[in-house]
Amino acid sequence: ELQPQIKGMQEAIDLLRTKNVEKGAYGGPGWANYATTYFNDCDRFCRVARQMMKRGGTAVVVIGNNILQGIEFPTDVWFAEIANQHGFKTVEMHEVRKKRTGTSIVNSSVRVGTVEKKVRLYETAVELRRR
Repeated sequence: ELQPQIKGMQEAIDLLRTKNVEKGAYGGPGWANYATTYFNDCDRFCRVARQMMKRGGTAVVVIGNNILQGIEFPTDVWFAEIANQHGFKTVEMHEVRKKRTGTSIVNSSVRVGTVEKKVRLYETAVELRRR
């Protein structure tokens, strides 16, 4: 069960679960379980980091967006929202690396899926301050 309550996250995971169902754990259902576990881990990380950090302390987490079974996941944005729910303030989000466009990756041997629009993959340094 997905712990973080972030707008659009559950809907993206539910949609992911419907993709390539015939492939079982290697299709959408397996990737949906992976995404749920990943975001639950992000939630746990933020909860523990808040307990370990002093008020006013800064953390920088480098994280990128992703495409799973042709669905874009704005992981960096959702991570910042999870952190905000756990007592952090998002100071700034710095794009640190631009990767290939999602369509070139999805339509290659690297990933399987269909992306209807061009998606730019990137990594962001999410700068957080503990409130």
